[in-house]
Amino acid sequence: EITSTTSITTCVLPLTYCPRSGCSFTANQMDDVSDYLWNNSLDLAKETLHLEFLNKLKSYTMKAERYLKFTLQDMVYLDGLTAMLKEMSEKVTEPEDLKVFIEGRHSSYKKFRDSCLQSLFIKDLNSIEPMPAMQKYLDTYREVMKESDPVYFVVALLPCPRAWSWIAQNLQLPKHSVHYIRKSDSESGQSEKHYRPILNKYLNSTEKLQKANDIFRRQMQNEHDFFYTS
Repeated sequence: EITSTTSITTCVLPLTYCPRSGCSFTANQMDDVSDYLWNNSLDLAKETLHLEFLNKLKSYTMKAERYLKFTLQDMVYLDGLTAMLKEMSEKVTEPEDLKVFIEGRHSSYKKFRDSCLQSLFIKDLNSIEPMPAMQKYLDTYREVMKESDPVYFVVALLPCPRAWSWIAQNLQLPKHSVHYIRKSDSESGQSEKHYRPILNKYLNSTEKLQKANDIFRRQMQNEHDFFYTS
C-alpha cells in the first residue's frame, strides 16, 4: 500500500483503551483521535508483524515469485485507491479543509502511482486481477465512499500509513537486506501528520468516534489479511 511519494506501502496512549468495537468513548477522552484509533487496533498490527510473509523477509527465505506477486497486488491497491481519490476529490466540495486534504492525497497518490508504473515499465494494470484479500480491501473503501460524511473516507485511508510505518519501525532488517530500502522509506510516517487536524476536528462526538473506530479496525484487518494471504 502506498502512503507517500517516497514509500510503498505509509503514540500517545488514550485515557481509555478499547481493542474491540462496541466500546464507549467521547471526544474529550483523548489528546489525538488518530492515536486513539491506532491504539484500539494495535493488536492487529502486532499480529501482522509476526505473519509468515514478514518472517520470510527477515530470514532471507522469501521467494522472488512470491514477492513479485505481493508487489503487483500492492500496485493494484495503489491504482484502485488513486482512482477512488480522484472521484472523491471531484465529489467533495466542502468543507474547504477536507476538500484540500482529499485533493492533496489524490495528488500524492497519483504522482507515486505514475512513478511506480514508469519505473516498473508497466503501461497499465488492467490485466492484473486483485487477489480476494485485495478485492475485499478495495471494496471496503468503495463502501465507505457511499457515506454522506467524507471524513469517514479519511478514516479508511489512515490504517495504511500507520500500519506500514509501525511495521517498518519494528521489523528487524539489517541494512544489507535487499528489502531494507523499502523498510527505510516506510519508517518516517510523514503522511500521518496530514490526518491529525482533520480527524480531531470532525470526529467530535461519541457516535462519530464509534463509527470511525469500526472503519479503522476493518481496514487494519484488511491490511493484516493482505500480508497473510500474500
